[in-house]
Amino acid sequence: MKPMFKGLNTETQLLVGIGAAVAAGCIPCLEKMVDLADKASIGSKKLKAAAIIGQFVKDQPAAHMEVAADRLLGTHLQKAAKTVACPAEVSESEGSNCGCQNDSAAEPCGCS
Repeated sequence: MKPMFKGLNTETQLLVGIGAAVAAGCIPCLEKMVDLADKASIGSKKLKAAAIIGQFVKDQPAAHMEVAADRLLGTHLQKAAKTVACPAEVSESEGSNCGCQNDSAAEPCGCS
């Protein structure tokens, strides 16, 4: 396969594309890049490394936001249990879904 752009070889371009697709959360992009990488016989170790790097890049802004929100708003996002359900969809009968470890009435978290 001929490189798509000058300056980087095909393998490098596809590995960058895989990392970028993971970081962007673009499933169709990832599927296309993996298909092209398979056709170019790029090893699975390199593909996995590109995906791991992309996920790391994607996760960093969210981790920094948790720190900033906890500092600025007094939330407990860093300690909150990671759930699959959207907190906005929790019914009133289920109560707060903030995941805070702080149930003390003396020091409310403000999440409820």
